[in-house]
Amino acid sequence: MTQTTPPADPAWSAPPAEPVVIARPGMVTAAGITLIVLGVLTILLGLLLLLGAALFAGAGGAIEAPEMPGMGGMFGAFAGIIFVLAFIVAGFGVLQLLSGIKVLAGRNWARITGIVVAAIAGVLALTGLGQADGAILNIVLLVANAFVIFALATAGSWFSARPPDAALR
Repeated sequence: MTQTTPPADPAWSAPPAEPVVIARPGMVTAAGITLIVLGVLTILLGLLLLLGAALFAGAGGAIEAPEMPGMGGMFGAFAGIIFVLAFIVAGFGVLQLLSGIKVLAGRNWARITGIVVAAIAGVLALTGLGQADGAILNIVLLVANAFVIFALATAGSWFSARPPDAALR
């Protein structure tokens, strides 16, 4: 006597397998945190420049010397230039901060943005190496940005292996 198994019901299928979660590499975590720290420091620098612009504008309004006509207007012009520069620096810092947060979330666009932002910041740090008073700070910033570029450039396979909605789980 032989038993035969009934044919499988075509309407029934196995439940979908759970997606494999790939652990975030330590280099990506360190690069994301470095971008966040550099972003916060850059935002603080932008706020400091904004304070400097306010001081220039206030000094321009306080000058009433007849021997230097138009000096208040010149202070106002410098305040405007510093004000625009402060917003550019603060905006760059926000971009660093946002890309660092999203790198930790595994977004590939943030990886590319982080590489570009770190390259720009590294070139800016490189331009300040010739000055004796800030050379050590510029070396530290250059090394930090070079690390971010290296870590994000070599971790592309982790970003591409993640499903697009992995951050939502």
